[in-house]
Amino acid sequence: MNNKSKKIALYSLGAIVLFTAFFYFYDAAIFEAEIVEETSTYRLDVSLKALLDSTALPQGVSLDRLISVGPTLKGILLMVVCLLGLPIMIGYRVATTNQPSENAEPKK
Repeated sequence: MNNKSKKIALYSLGAIVLFTAFFYFYDAAIFEAEIVEETSTYRLDVSLKALLDSTALPQGVSLDRLISVGPTLKGILLMVVCLLGLPIMIGYRVATTNQPSENAEPKK
C-alpha cells in the first residue's frame, strides 16, 4: 500500500468515525426501521441510537411489548450512504487535494 492509499484510508476512517458519532449523538430520526411488538408490526423513522439501543426509541413505542427493532432496506441503504459513502468520498477528496507548498508562488 503506497503513501497515497494510506492517506486516503486514514482520512476516510476518520470521517466514518465522525459521521457515525454525529448520527449516534444527534437525535435525527431519518433511518427507517421495522418495529415488532406483541400485537403489531409497523415502520417508523428512528435515529441511529434508537436502532442500536432499543431504550432510545420514540415515546409512541411501548418498551414492555417490544419484541425487535430492525432496519428496513431503505434504512440500510441510507445508513450505507450516510455512514460509509459520504465519509469515504470526503476522505478521498481531502487526501487527494493538492496542498500548496510554502515555497510556491501564488498564481497570477
